[in-house]
This record gives sequence, C-alpha cells and structure tokens, in this order.
Amino acid sequence: MPRGPGGSLAFDRMADRYDETRGGLERGELLGGYIAPHLRPGPVLEVGVGTGVIALALGGHGHHVVGVDLSLPMLARARPRLGARVALADGNHLPVATGAVPNVVIVWVLHLVPDITALLAEAGRVTAAGGRIAVIPAGGEWEPDAIGDIVVPMADALRPPQDRPTDIEAAGPAAGLTIVASEPTPDWETVESPDDVARTIESRQWSSLWDLSDDRWAALVEPVLTALRSLPDHDTPRARRAHDHVVVLTPA
Repeated sequence: MPRGPGGSLAFDRMADRYDETRGGLERGELLGGYIAPHLRPGPVLEVGVGTGVIALALGGHGHHVVGVDLSLPMLARARPRLGARVALADGNHLPVATGAVPNVVIVWVLHLVPDITALLAEAGRVTAAGGRIAVIPAGGEWEPDAIGDIVVPMADALRPPQDRPTDIEAAGPAAGLTIVASEPTPDWETVESPDDVARTIESRQWSSLWDLSDDRWAALVEPVLTALRSLPDHDTPRARRAHDHVVVLTPA
C-alpha cells in the first residue's frame, strides 16, 4: 500500500468510497463541532485532511483551514471543498515554518503512522507558543452490545497500539507537549444490522484489514463473520451508540 517518506499509510484505495463509508459531511460537522471549542482564534493546519469534511466544518466555526495529506486521490476530493488550501505532504515532514500556526488538527490519523511521538513532535514544531493541537483517535468507543461483544476483540487485536487516548496522553510529553484536555465527546448513534457489519468487514473497509494475510483472516476474521451472522435477527438493523475522544495538547 502507498506510504509516505515517514512510513505513514496513504488512503488512495478508499478515496472514492471514503465519505460514503466514514460518514461524509455529517461526520465532519460532528467532529468539527467537538474540536472547535478547544482551538485558539486564527488559522488551522489539518494533518491528514482527507476529503476535507472536517476542515470545511471548522471553516464554519470561523477558522481558515489549510490541509495536508499523503494521498492525491483524497486531496482531489478535498479541493472542491477547500480550493487551493490543500497540499500533498507527510505529517512527519510538514512544509510549514516553526511556530507558524496557532492550531493543528489531527483526526483519525494516528493509527496510520508508525511513530506517533515523532508526528506529534512535528505538529508541536509548527504550532505557535500557547497554540493548540487537537487529536481525535480513530474508530470511536462503542457502548457494549451484542455486535460489539463480537467485533471489538477482533478490532483491538488488529488495531495498532498507538491510537487510544491513553497512548496520545503518554506520547505528548515525550513529544515536548503538555496535555491541556482529554475528554470524551457526547454519544452519537448509528443504526446497522449484524449483516451490515459483516459486509463492512468482508469488503475490508477498515485499513487494519487491507494487508491481512489469509492465515490471519481465517484465524481472526472468519469466526467474527460467522458469529455476527449467528445472532438472532442478524438482518435486522439495531441502534448502536458510541463516542469519540478529544485530546488537546500545547507546546511545553
């Protein structure tokens, strides 16, 4: 899979389906609304801008947002929303002067990078004194339910060990940053059936499944698919609840 100079994973293969499978503009408004109260007045640099949905939402909160991403196909979808305010760049090597921006935003990115301390340190380098670096880990935290009881252990086994709030809190000081806030967001709700979740997994929408070997797929994924389709009323949609988590840091 395409990777940047720092080893971070690019999302080229999902660009044409990213908004459809990750919530699109509605998700952007939701997460942008969680982030905005933590930011300083002024511009925002979004690292991993993707299709631009969060940057667009932050613009509605009064911030001029510029974004960088590793994936040209993703940036092609961001440009109609953000114009020329996006650029191809690796978050580990930002083309931004030291202390140049009051805010950096990093949403659903850290599971794709090999060294979150290095990426956070680079974010800290470009952030002005007293500025804010707002981070949201990927995936959300799901309320216990029959689907989650089956899927979450598999997801945890596949999830890189660097994209949980506690991981970010631990990496911050090592990156020369101070934790300003770390808090869960309000709950949000989705409606899906066990069959829907099984189809999502089978289509390898999650980046953790992209390069999974046949042996690991058989050992970790097939039992999950069988268990989902063995639930009562497995084709009936049901409400599920989850929340995200915002970690806010500042240069020490």
